[in-house]
Amino acid sequence: MTDHCPGRALVVVPHNRPWRYLLQLYQGEGRPGLLPRVMTLTEVLTLWRVHSSRRVLYTANTLDQVALLRQCVTELSRKDALLARRFADMDMAAFLPWGMRLAALLDELFGHAITAADMAHAEGEVAPPAAALLNALGRLQQAYAAALEERGWTTPGYDARQVALHGGEHIPPLLLPRPDRPVLLAGFALLTPTEDRLLRLLWDRGAQVCLHTDPVLARGGRPHWSCEEQAHWMQRWQAGAVAVCTAADTDAGENAGENTVENPGEDAGPRWQFFAGYDVHSQLAALRQDLLAQDSGKDAGKVAGADAPVAAASAPDDPVDLGHDPEDEAGEQPATAVVLTHNGLLLPVLHHLPHKNVNVSMGYPLERSPLYRLLESLFRLQEHRTGDGRYLWRDLLECLRHPYLAMLQEDAGESGTPSPELRAPLAALCRAVRSGSRTCELEELLESCAVSLPDSALAALRQLTDVFFGALLRARTTGELAEALERLCRYLQEHGPHIWPRYPLDAEAMYRLREHAIPVLRENALCREVFDQRQLFVMARELFRQERIPFEAVPLTGLQVLGMLETRLLHFDHVYILDATDESLPGSAPQDPLLPDSLRLQIGLPDARRRERAAAHTLFRLCAGARRVFFYWQEGISRSALFDARKSRSRFVEQLIWQEEQRRGGLLRPGDAPLRAPACSARPRQGNPLCIERSPRLDEAMQRFLGGALSPTALDTYLNCPRRFVLRYLCALDQVEEVNEGDDPALVGTLVHELLEELYTPFVGQEVRAGDFAALSLEDRLEALLRRHPEADALPPESRIMLEVAVPYRLRNYLNSQPDSHVVALEQKLRGRLPLWGQDYAFGGKADRIDRREGLFYLIDYKTGSLHLPDAGLWVEEAFWSLLRTARSALLAGHAQSPEVEQLLEQMRQRVGSVQLPCYVSLLHAQTRQVGNACLVELRDSGRERELFSGLLDEADYALALERCRDLLAVMVWHMAQAASFPAREGDGCTFCPYRTACRA
Repeated sequence: MTDHCPGRALVVVPHNRPWRYLLQLYQGEGRPGLLPRVMTLTEVLTLWRVHSSRRVLYTANTLDQVALLRQCVTELSRKDALLARRFADMDMAAFLPWGMRLAALLDELFGHAITAADMAHAEGEVAPPAAALLNALGRLQQAYAAALEERGWTTPGYDARQVALHGGEHIPPLLLPRPDRPVLLAGFALLTPTEDRLLRLLWDRGAQVCLHTDPVLARGGRPHWSCEEQAHWMQRWQAGAVAVCTAADTDAGENAGENTVENPGEDAGPRWQFFAGYDVHSQLAALRQDLLAQDSGKDAGKVAGADAPVAAASAPDDPVDLGHDPEDEAGEQPATAVVLTHNGLLLPVLHHLPHKNVNVSMGYPLERSPLYRLLESLFRLQEHRTGDGRYLWRDLLECLRHPYLAMLQEDAGESGTPSPELRAPLAALCRAVRSGSRTCELEELLESCAVSLPDSALAALRQLTDVFFGALLRARTTGELAEALERLCRYLQEHGPHIWPRYPLDAEAMYRLREHAIPVLRENALCREVFDQRQLFVMARELFRQERIPFEAVPLTGLQVLGMLETRLLHFDHVYILDATDESLPGSAPQDPLLPDSLRLQIGLPDARRRERAAAHTLFRLCAGARRVFFYWQEGISRSALFDARKSRSRFVEQLIWQEEQRRGGLLRPGDAPLRAPACSARPRQGNPLCIERSPRLDEAMQRFLGGALSPTALDTYLNCPRRFVLRYLCALDQVEEVNEGDDPALVGTLVHELLEELYTPFVGQEVRAGDFAALSLEDRLEALLRRHPEADALPPESRIMLEVAVPYRLRNYLNSQPDSHVVALEQKLRGRLPLWGQDYAFGGKADRIDRREGLFYLIDYKTGSLHLPDAGLWVEEAFWSLLRTARSALLAGHAQSPEVEQLLEQMRQRVGSVQLPCYVSLLHAQTRQVGNACLVELRDSGRERELFSGLLDEADYALALERCRDLLAVMVWHMAQAASFPAREGDGCTFCPYRTACRA
């Protein structure tokens, strides 16, 4: 075609990626020469449109199109009552999603050379706003086209339409074939009407067409079903075809009325391998093993005809033997592609690949990047701002804890020396947020941090908060929003120069944001119009979601990781296709709220069947040129409990398996080659996975704990959950400090205790009776107490109201029914040492109130939550105490894990529940010898006093009960001193346990 002078030719291709491979092939020839000129169809359309237009055109961006459509809808609303009723009061934020979809629809109509008509009676298919737009679709298209012409604007679809209508008279000379300058149209499969018109114009003037299709077309036979569109293409053009295998054979197709068909090797069909996994990780594990098996014994790589070294990886101990092709044994590793059916697989695949030096060539959505997550959290922070300008603490904390901020430095580093990181100032600010209320004011938080931070750190923190929060807060137009985002990007680059070289994906996301999305916000037809923040952020989100981060694989050697669309026109010897489920391959397009798939055929647009044909052609063309093809998928897993959808293998894979079964003459069962299945080994569940074993350091910590003053709260914690006790008291793990957004039981208990202390203080040393508090206003006292507790402001409004109503009511019930007594002390500290089975231990606690009744001391403890009192008859139940004596013998002998001890502890959890009152009684009796009883006041209900010793009959039983109180304490401390492990115990306390997230139970 070119007489070995490729520089003469012009090649038109659907996209630019094949040019990179073509350049690599010519480079491998090792001789100088001019390269052919390669243009994408988009570049051809642009050139053609500029050549045929009499004026300079401006390509409208997304927001320009939405603004123009809003104007068209407004003008039509004056004549259409339905449009006027549906859209007259709709602001730009509400119109924006419909406007963007309408702009895309009209551009698609232009690209398919379709003049739409109004679609009536669509109310049953779409939402009312969409039905109103479809009802005026023809008029809107006409008005939109007129507005574009009037302003001198254009869009890609409008360019294609205009060139298809008028381009035949103005074909650029560069595109016209000449005898000394051939034009080749290569790689096209499914054509839109405008593409068909443009390529036909070039073909009629002598351009050659190269089809990647079924070679049967060249013989006049019936092609594979995925190539039927190309057969129809040839019928429309009344063209013939010649099959070619090599560059030398292309001379056979030099007739201008014939198409050449690339023959990928019809006789050498690919070898199939199928793997049905149970999740993504099982697919990735099988992929890694297959790649290692392929790499074993090879030290050179070749991709698409270009030689280059490939990193070798060691094979596993038992590699899967897939067999070797004779061509592989010649010392060359075949061209290999890992094909991803959706972009969510990219990062997991890169993590599992055996060698990391791979080339990635696919688009990655900007909205999946950490940068977008930062912007989304900033937008959400501003949207949730309260009317008085305060931020919700959780939204603010999410922004401050973003990884980018923790890696930033205080200054831009112009001096060349490393500057302090912002990690410490940000940690101080986060602590201030957690210790505050549900809503935060930035200036108040910064003032609270000023005490602990140096001036330079505080200044850097103020600058950061102004860039990330203040600038977005002040933005009122898309132009101001663009400037705020540009300032944010500039700040990230200046204060984090060490970040972006280490994270190229993040750096590319930053580039796409600055060079593509922000200019659209800055320069559009709406850039001076004032919007509220929500409208601005909706626009920004829609723009960001359209951006994709490209991966440019240079050089084109080594293992290639591609998306399915990126494989068009490329050839690989080994192909690994991941997640080949029906929802990804061919996949189902998301439901369009404006024009669902059921309505597309009514106006002549392609539906899901055409998209399926395009996906099928891409897949089967890729497979036809490969020697081995591996499919991996997940099946049998419910995706949604609501719709009961299940993942299943692709219908394309089903066809290939059926063909393989036809060839073998029998059905393939999972596990039979080539249909593999994961080999899962079942293992018994590990016993007590939440158990903490006693180590020398834990034993040291326990001995230190037992040598100090033991609190009843700590003993209760150990009784109910030894693991929680270890984490809290031995490991000193504090609970996560954060603002409580719900009810606060601890605050309620504190308020009730302080209020009762205030009420009883005047009666210390005096007699108190039920009627002594009748004249007091408990509501006023509670209100004054609430003003002294700022944390009460963080309670939800309904909880605050319930607190103000319920607390006075409950307390009044208790005060009006309490028995007559003499108040001895309030908030009395109890300290002392108790002999427990021959060894003294120190104990300490605080009694809420001590009364004297009938000459004896009574301990009173207020409870606003649930009560834990021993069974009434427990003190005289011989079976329980007989078990305790047996357990005592085991503990004294050093057998803390004996069955009797474990049985006793379990009964103590169920029947005793708490050793707080037994501990207080034992301490007070050791000091005074005049203890009468101990009572828990059930304030959350009727206010009734519940006695500890309610089932005793005489003095002997009472003396025995006092001794048995110390026995309960002895069991606890001796078991703590000797236990070999500290297991977790599930119960009611798990709900409020600060370590519950660390438990798998």
